[in-house]
Amino acid sequence: MKKLTKFSVVFVPHDPSTGTKTVKLSFAKIALIFSLYSIIIILIGFYFITYTSLDKLLLPDSYFYNTTEKIQMRKLNEKIINLANEVQKLKSNNERLRNIIQQNDSTILNRNNSQQNNPENKTRKSAGGYVLEAFLQFYNKIFNFQPSTISFIKPTDGYLSRKFDPENGHLGIDFATKENNPIFASAGGYISFAGYTHEYGYVVVINHPDNFISRYMHCAMIVKKQGEKVLQGELIALAGNSGTRTSGTHLHFEIWLNGRPVDPEKFLIKF
Repeated sequence: MKKLTKFSVVFVPHDPSTGTKTVKLSFAKIALIFSLYSIIIILIGFYFITYTSLDKLLLPDSYFYNTTEKIQMRKLNEKIINLANEVQKLKSNNERLRNIIQQNDSTILNRNNSQQNNPENKTRKSAGGYVLEAFLQFYNKIFNFQPSTISFIKPTDGYLSRKFDPENGHLGIDFATKENNPIFASAGGYISFAGYTHEYGYVVVINHPDNFISRYMHCAMIVKKQGEKVLQGELIALAGNSGTRTSGTHLHFEIWLNGRPVDPEKFLIKF
């Protein structure tokens, strides 16, 4: 063992003209050099594995997907994807409803403008209009006639704050009410739209028999989902002040028949 404690390292150059060199090393020096070399190799390997993608080449994929962090990250990614899909669906529904409302509004306004600007229409109005149309309007006004068996009830508590005024772009009636007051389905049907729009806030649209549609706008919250069937008087939303086209807590309520807005006061019972 004493003979193994000291070593001599001889360096022999390729050039014969250069002399050889001899370095004497003890066992302790060799052990120290080997330890330092191992530590340096370990540190370099740790750096490359930690801060580079070298671990993916050296370690199998199952090593990563079995850890708790990777499982949580996978679940988080799935939630983000689902949330993105819901946002996209809400955006498309919002755009579809806005296009429908704008198309209907523009149709009504253009028809009113064309009727007002048409000299023939003015002549007819001055002459009293069509006899049959005047008779039907008189009959409906006197007897509150409804051209359908369907009936509508008042959708929420509160008082009437604004009437039906299509000439000024107001295609329904407004009920001034308290925030979070319940909003009920004015008639039975199925919900064709239930979501948020920028201008009208939270909106519920219900399709009824006989080509009737009712709309409930500026809600604070919707309690029903799109595609659900509802009965008359069933809770569908809460009153609020959502959307940009509002100045206070109220419910904007519309009734459409055959693609045209009608005065809800003529169709509501127990009003």
